[in-house]
Parts: sequence; structure tokens; C-alpha cells
Amino acid sequence: MDEPTTYKAAMASTDSKKWLIAMKSEMESMYDNKVRNLVDFPKGTRPIECKWIYKIKIDMDGKIVVYKA
Repeated sequence: MDEPTTYKAAMASTDSKKWLIAMKSEMESMYDNKVRNLVDFPKGTRPIECKWIYKIKIDMDGKIVVYKA
């Protein structure tokens, strides 16, 4: 039950569909909560890069409860 460290690893895993669902859920949550705004960047500047962080939440019995991205 390894957590991927990159998007490429998440998409190559046997749980890729679950990771896609987790990423979609996170994007919808950010949209619903107005967490981000798309803006134009001034010339000569670059945006800060970001990356997905993947976590598997388990219960007390060690069963997978949720995939988080």
C-alpha cells in the first residue's frame, strides 16, 4: 500500500482510477471554496510550481478508508 510521490507514479499504479477520483474531488473542493483565482502573470515572472501529494487514509483495522490528493 505505497503512496505515489508523483503524478506519473499515481497514474501508473493499480489504483490510478482511485487517485483520479481523489484529484477531481480536491479540485472541486478548491473551486467550491474559492481557494484559487486564475490570473495573468506580469512579463518576466513565472508561477510557483505545485505538485500533487497523495495520501491513503486507513482505519484502526488497517483498511483503506479514503484516497486523498
